[in-house]
Amino acid sequence: MKIVNNEMVLDAVYDLASGMGMRIGDFLERLREDYGDPMIDTDGLPENVVAELEQAKALRKESRDAKRKQAEAEARDKDIAAFREQFPDLSAGEIPEEVWQEVASGIDLLHAYAYYLMTKGKKGDRADAVNRGNLERSAPALGEGSTEPSFTREEVEKMSQKDVKKNYKHILNSMRKWKM
Repeated sequence: MKIVNNEMVLDAVYDLASGMGMRIGDFLERLREDYGDPMIDTDGLPENVVAELEQAKALRKESRDAKRKQAEAEARDKDIAAFREQFPDLSAGEIPEEVWQEVASGIDLLHAYAYYLMTKGKKGDRADAVNRGNLERSAPALGEGSTEPSFTREEVEKMSQKDVKKNYKHILNSMRKWKM
């Protein structure tokens, strides 16, 4: 006869949970939900003892539920704090609906919003590249031409104070073309 010890039982439970793609705590909670707590033979026990056992069972369930809700609230608060640290000036109303849909599916807010910004940025970069190409190929607008110099933001940042004063009017006209 083979003797089963606690370590062997624990290994088997971990294997079962892993096979179902679950964490051990979630697996055990699912077992409790599906099969209930282990049955206690109450035959022959006084009614007050049976009532106390039922009350203790209900209290354990309430305690588990409260711990689970507290853990969820702590995780949510931690997620919000991490988001606020990276985006302190952003309000909840400014977050697009598609980000909230990702959060509802289980992705944390910080990563969902960062992914949104990254994909939005890639789309914006592509649009900017197309616009620049079109601008280079198009004819100059009225009043524009080779007579008036145009400066990029980087060129202006590299200018000395004297050059900025000298080209101030042209810099202002150039600034209208910059993406803010």
